[in-house]
Amino acid sequence: MDRRSIPNVSIFVETATSWGRRVVAGILAHAKQNGPWHIHIEPKGPDEAPEIPRRRKCDGVIARVASAGFARQLKELGVPIVNVSSIRLPDADFTRVTTSGEAVCRMAADHFKIRGIPHFGYIGNLGQSYVHGQYEAFVKELASRGHTCRACSHTESPAEILKWLRGLPKPAGVLCWGPRIGRLVIDICLDAGIAVPHDVAVLGADYDELQSEASHPAQSGIRMASEQIGLIAAAELDRMMAGAEPEKRHHAITAGGVVAKLSSDTLAIGDPGIAAAMRFIQTRFREPIGVPDILDAVPMARRSLERKFRQTFGISVVDRIRQIRVNEARLLLAGTNDPVTLIAEKCGFSSYNYMGRVFHEETGMTPSTYRSQFRARRI
Repeated sequence: MDRRSIPNVSIFVETATSWGRRVVAGILAHAKQNGPWHIHIEPKGPDEAPEIPRRRKCDGVIARVASAGFARQLKELGVPIVNVSSIRLPDADFTRVTTSGEAVCRMAADHFKIRGIPHFGYIGNLGQSYVHGQYEAFVKELASRGHTCRACSHTESPAEILKWLRGLPKPAGVLCWGPRIGRLVIDICLDAGIAVPHDVAVLGADYDELQSEASHPAQSGIRMASEQIGLIAAAELDRMMAGAEPEKRHHAITAGGVVAKLSSDTLAIGDPGIAAAMRFIQTRFREPIGVPDILDAVPMARRSLERKFRQTFGISVVDRIRQIRVNEARLLLAGTNDPVTLIAEKCGFSSYNYMGRVFHEETGMTPSTYRSQFRARRI
């Protein structure tokens, strides 16, 4: 192929976070399958200003557009641009591919709810519009369930954050904008003698394989569809560089599920029987368990179990088991190359067909479609 006919694509996405690296992996997977592209990447952190090389030929850009100044620089290039940032800027009217904020907040609320946590907090840089938008979405989701939420900005001093944490009714579930903020909350809690997760359960609104695991206790997080964001952004850029209109102006991609770690591994349930039943479900859901198995382990009348369980969690025992299995299936579909039939077995479904039916009811997609849409082929 003539070198002059190969598109020159610049990627301005931070590579210091697992979110950014997975976005780039998705872009590269598309280029490998549909290219070739000649790609320019500059290793950067999320707070480092990107630098646009003026002397390098550029036919298209995929960028995390985080400031009005950078948006203006990109427009001056006069080439197709796809934005992968959730930050809304008045003059950055580029095609966008982002994670659905509503889906993230719904998963966070579900994660805390099934642990019986009755009180909630949110922490992030509330002075940033995109962070405040996530907080508002979390408040809205909780309000639909009859709960309220207290907020704090992580830019406050550690003493002010500690004061806020101590003021939260306990036990509380705290949703953090990202894993670095989650680590800050965990450290402040442990230094002050606030038990994590039993007094404060910590969940990051993104799961970073390195930062989340480096915490002690390890930090729970919501796995973003980062690779899929990269795949869709690259496909849209390909279309635009060929002179076509983008398929959509904004793609909102669902998150991949909660990666549960020790920072939120608690059961704030007053009824000891229901707490024991929930522990049994959480540890044995990969097996073909049902209500009779729970009653063997936690003796009580079936009607009493069903009634108390619904009063505590708002759903039936069977529906809760299905939810846990579907969340596990999401993570395995996104993070492994296991055959779907094996994933059904690993998640405790009686058959692949049954898993497919339940998965479709929960997500609106078949397992195979979810896998193909969520993650990039490993490169």
